[in-house]
Amino acid sequence: MDVKSEYLNLKEEYDDFLVEVKRNIEKLLKNNNIPIAFDILGRTKTLDSIEEKLSSKRFTIKKSITELNDLVGVRIVLLFPEFKEKVVDLLCNKFQLIERIQKKNPVDKFGYNSVHLILGIKEEWAKSLNFENHSLKRIEIQIRTISEHIWAETSHVLFYKKEENIPNAISRDFHRLSALLEIIDENLQNIKNRVQRHFQDVQENDYDEILMMDLNSETFRRVMLKNSNGLYDYEDQRNKELSSRIEKNYNILNAGYFDTLIAGKVDLKGLKSDDFVHQVLYILDEEKKNIDDSESR
Repeated sequence: MDVKSEYLNLKEEYDDFLVEVKRNIEKLLKNNNIPIAFDILGRTKTLDSIEEKLSSKRFTIKKSITELNDLVGVRIVLLFPEFKEKVVDLLCNKFQLIERIQKKNPVDKFGYNSVHLILGIKEEWAKSLNFENHSLKRIEIQIRTISEHIWAETSHVLFYKKEENIPNAISRDFHRLSALLEIIDENLQNIKNRVQRHFQDVQENDYDEILMMDLNSETFRRVMLKNSNGLYDYEDQRNKELSSRIEKNYNILNAGYFDTLIAGKVDLKGLKSDDFVHQVLYILDEEKKNIDDSESR
């Protein structure tokens, strides 16, 4: 079997397959608000890598290199552990699950943890995208947290193909580092949970309590909702941008002070949300102008 000739004949087709799959995964994660640490990484396996895998007897080809499950690979690095199973569910719903490989160490050991999925293209998806020529292709997807990624990449550079030559003391120290990385994952998740609880409290606290807090995107939203009688409806990103702009441009750091400046100052009759925002900005511009004039006297 001429591995090189087959590889060269197939590479462009598999590169196209990778581009399309990667684009769909990026869209899937974005639509489901999955925070990732880096842009999604994808690759078509190199000829050298295939030949090394065959010569090492880690894989035996019967007829074609397309028997390799990882001829095309994608890596997803997540910021928080809580999203790992959600990503698995999303991918298994979008693609056809062929195999799930859980790279997890025993509870008394530390090392590489990750989820590997071998996926195929669902028949209905192949037809809808004119993807019939890719219908039998498979792709391996690795799903890691950022700490698992640090461990995997570092251990690959230091130990790959030479782990048996590493002194036990060095190996032990490196595995101890793995334990610290697991703690980082846990702490990042805990901090995220605390942040979510804090902003949930901001949404639910009495308004008088909000007025004693610093101005941030959520306290800003509460003040805007209160003073617009619920008219203000900016979605998260626009709300964050507007609150940041007001804090920066007008040096307003406290929710209570912001409320004092705009309370009762806008006639809401016939206004839309954008009109209310423009009125608020006009009030703040006038206040800033008055302050600047008084300081220049």
